[in-house]
Amino acid sequence: MKIEGYVTDKNHVPITKALIEVKDENFVTLFSTESNDDGYYVLDIPTGLYPFLTAVKDYGVNFLEYWCQNISLQADMSLNLSFDKLEIYGLHVFSVKGAGNSLMVYFRPMSLPKFQQGMQDIAPDNIVIKASIDDQEVRIINTNSVKEFAGGCELSAYLIQIETTESDVPWQKFDIQITDADNHYGAATIYNN
Repeated sequence: MKIEGYVTDKNHVPITKALIEVKDENFVTLFSTESNDDGYYVLDIPTGLYPFLTAVKDYGVNFLEYWCQNISLQADMSLNLSFDKLEIYGLHVFSVKGAGNSLMVYFRPMSLPKFQQGMQDIAPDNIVIKASIDDQEVRIINTNSVKEFAGGCELSAYLIQIETTESDVPWQKFDIQITDADNHYGAATIYNN
């Protein structure tokens, strides 16, 4: 089976020699490839469930990572990837029974400039969040800042609520994009299996 697509920056400019890796639940790399001069990549891998796919170039120097989670590869698929100086880590999407027509989304954003400055909490300030379900943009109805304790320090995360058309909406793909006050960008994807 194939996973293929294009790797671009926030302005949709192709990124050459980006490293794309498929990883197991312990973050061990199972398969990898690089994007070509057009930003195109292809992974020819066995059918199966793959917990993580990442894409990056010059990690911690010029960019942070793009993450995709829960890929159930049963047929060839197209997946376009984009990254910049922000990263969305720990993305989870879930419903709360009896909470109306919505989904809850949890993630921890990270900022390369804050990482490079050696800050403990590297969440970007003043982010704008966009979300889509199955390639249709959805309305964010509530945004909550959350503190998470990890690695011996307190980190900033977000819990957002998005509006759906029904209480138990059947979704397959959830995409999130963030932009900070300096126009840095990050994106992530999660599949619902």
